[in-house]
Amino acid sequence: MAFAAGKHTWGICDTCGQRYRLKQLKEQWDGYKACPECFDIKQPQLDPPPIGADPEAVLNPRPDRTEPVSQVLLTNNPFLTTQGSAVITVFEDNHGRSTGDKVRFRNVDAFDGFTSSVITDPDGYSITVTANPTTNILNYYNNTYTFTASSGTGTSGTRGGGVECSVGPANTLLPLNPFRSGDAGANSVISVTEFKHNRTTGDTVRFRSTEAFDGITTTVLESASGYTITVVDANEYKFTSSGTATTGDITGGGDKVTAGPV
Repeated sequence: MAFAAGKHTWGICDTCGQRYRLKQLKEQWDGYKACPECFDIKQPQLDPPPIGADPEAVLNPRPDRTEPVSQVLLTNNPFLTTQGSAVITVFEDNHGRSTGDKVRFRNVDAFDGFTSSVITDPDGYSITVTANPTTNILNYYNNTYTFTASSGTGTSGTRGGGVECSVGPANTLLPLNPFRSGDAGANSVISVTEFKHNRTTGDTVRFRSTEAFDGITTTVLESASGYTITVVDANEYKFTSSGTATTGDITGGGDKVTAGPV
């Protein structure tokens, strides 16, 4: 359809109602035709930019975490004996421990009738914490607890233990993939790496937080009754499992395996 040029045509502004030459009127974003004085550009707020979905995570976060329990270095000669008694007092500043907690001591020198192997028993000891009768945070009872040694009694009653003693959980965190299967087949003999384990042949050890490997399941590895071990050297021992190794001579177990008492 053809339209006339309309050089002399009049038009009415849709905004103010005044008469202008039709060619002077400009069409706005809303379809109105307005004079130069009334012409209104579209506001940016009327065309907001597209917004995607809210992000649900951040890249490479560093969240807070609960720190794993670790060995704590004790003060020099942290053990106090009583003559004729197997009860030993341990000095550990602000220990935060409770009666019934089980701890394991390491790097202890023989002292006052107690051998190093007794105090560093890998099965650990249950401790007794005396209730603090005051609110003084520096009180003696916040810094000490006692345990009963499995053998031996104090000779004279004195401080001892050496300068490198440490205390930590009875369950020891093992290195990455600490297990190695033996020959393929049933009742696989499994070797365990535990540095400076201080264990002896005939000890019973229970493993926790394991991962299956070489066909041997976590149920087998984490037997509630534990396993009787045979010591190979200071950093390795072995046990006969109830599992069946698929290939043999395979390492595994994961990165969170612990070894401790039943």
